[in-house]
Amino acid sequence: MIVIIGSKEETHSLYMYAKIRSMGHRVCLLDSRKYPKNISIDWSPTENKAKFKIGDDSFSGDDIEGIYWRWYYGIPYEKVSNSDDAVNSIIYRERTCLMSSVLCSLESKSYNSIQAVELHQKKAYQSFLLAQNNIRIPKTMITNSPEEFIDFCKKFNKNVIYKPVRGGAYTKKVSGEDFTLEKLQRLEKVPIQLQEFIQGVDIRVFAFESGEIFPAKIAAKSVDFREDTSAKIEPVILPDKVCEDCIKILKLFGLKYSGIDIRLTPEGEYVFIEANPAPMFIHFENVTGFPISDTLISKLKA
Repeated sequence: MIVIIGSKEETHSLYMYAKIRSMGHRVCLLDSRKYPKNISIDWSPTENKAKFKIGDDSFSGDDIEGIYWRWYYGIPYEKVSNSDDAVNSIIYRERTCLMSSVLCSLESKSYNSIQAVELHQKKAYQSFLLAQNNIRIPKTMITNSPEEFIDFCKKFNKNVIYKPVRGGAYTKKVSGEDFTLEKLQRLEKVPIQLQEFIQGVDIRVFAFESGEIFPAKIAAKSVDFREDTSAKIEPVILPDKVCEDCIKILKLFGLKYSGIDIRLTPEGEYVFIEANPAPMFIHFENVTGFPISDTLISKLKA
């Protein structure tokens, strides 16, 4: 059994589900929002024995060959009939604790593990790890101070981009309106991540811990290539040192595979941006012919 953490509404979950089934493998979707109404879990930590029932599928933990982590929705908070808020909070806590504990126990079978996914939610700490391990990243400042914001922008002659500390929105370039009193006062309420703008070409690398590297150049017209749906994508060859750094990043972040974003400057310098534990790949695969999903499925079945 291969378990996909995702849902019927999520494109990559469905793509992988259909492909795995077409190859004759047993597969199911684990949509965490359906626990406990449509999902049952029994687990003995002392014996490391687990039983799952997801819809019409019943299987044991030993039956699981691999887990593809695409999208985890968490456990929904809901009010239980005739219960007060304190009881509802306890119920939510207990459900969440079981699900996350079981997923942690299945780390060895997961691409990627819940621990690696949770580390990705600490993007600032990931930047710290990269910098501490001599991997070139953009100069970065995270702040909610208008004074620090202004100083950082002056340092790079306003050639600066900003994005959320945790992620979840497109990267934008700092403009004149970001220095208005209204914007600066808003900054005091929430931190922002600032980085020097790296002029150059985007490269997305799909990397596996076993050494498979699939890099593609993205010729985008926007600051954040995800906003340019017409961006041209083509395979590239990376220097050995850059490939080695990609594998180094996987080890640093506890990843088995990742979509790693890099900027190649006009001077030929490779600057690492981030590593995603559950990257989108369908479009890249279709355009480049890279066997990303086949490689991933082979790992899940190993």
